[in-house]
This record gives sequence, C-alpha cells and structure tokens, in this order.
Amino acid sequence: MTEEPLSPKQQGQIATLAGFVAPLVGILLMVILAVAVDVVVGIVVGAVAVIVLVPLTQRLLKRRAKS
Repeated sequence: MTEEPLSPKQQGQIATLAGFVAPLVGILLMVILAVAVDVVVGIVVGAVAVIVLVPLTQRLLKRRAKS
C-alpha cells in the first residue's frame, strides 16, 4: 500500500488546523503550569508562615500571661 502525497488543499487544511490548535495547547499548558507553580508556592509560603508565626505567637502569649 503506497500512500498518495497530500494535495496542496489538504496540506493547507492541516497547516490551518495545526496553526489553530498549537496556540490553544500552549495556552492550556501555561495555565496548568501556572496553577501548579501557584499551588507549590502557596504551600511553601504557608509552611514558612506557620513555622515562623507559631513560636512568635507562643512567646507573645507567654509574656502577656506573666504580666
């Protein structure tokens, strides 16, 4: 079975479809990556905030309890 070469019209249709789909795939990947990065950064910042704020809050509460 030999495949016939694509006609110029078919090549144009494929190129048009690829030109339409490729940016959509790129945008979708960027959105997924942005959400993933946002989640990771949020977890890291939240963990650092808890690690820093819990001891500070405990110290402040102990000082107020003493006075």
